[in-house]
Amino acid sequence: VMHKGFMMRKIIILIALLGFSSKLFAYCDGGYPNVTVVDEIKKANFVAIGKVTSRKIVVDPIEDPEGYEAELFQVEIENVLYGTPPEYVVKGYLTLYNVNTSSRFNMDVGESYLMFVSEYLDGFYINSCGNSGTVIKSKEVIKTIQKIVGDKHA
Repeated sequence: VMHKGFMMRKIIILIALLGFSSKLFAYCDGGYPNVTVVDEIKKANFVAIGKVTSRKIVVDPIEDPEGYEAELFQVEIENVLYGTPPEYVVKGYLTLYNVNTSSRFNMDVGESYLMFVSEYLDGFYINSCGNSGTVIKSKEVIKTIQKIVGDKHA
């Protein structure tokens, strides 16, 4: 016969693991990606390839003393594939404010990304359920974008 305390500990561990994992992976309603390349291009302010050059943590010691509120990524823009970024972005760098929620787009310093960049009240963001991703994993999406851009200029 299983001990009640043992079973309760298993349930608590399971709940803790589920809570932890929800912070690591974004939930994408309709699967991943949940938007077509064509639709995401229409919604984004611009699409670019950029390399993450720095990451800073924004801490709010009152709201979340043990965690962090957001990440600030500095991205060096290597190539604009579609759209027109603001003038200061064209000059080289984009700052992304990445709120620490389950919907954040994870990035690593030193990695180059294909980014569908949208603007919101407090800055730029990337839809973690969209077609953005590392350049290495985004070869087919980049080809699709180039075909769309080529078709529009034909």
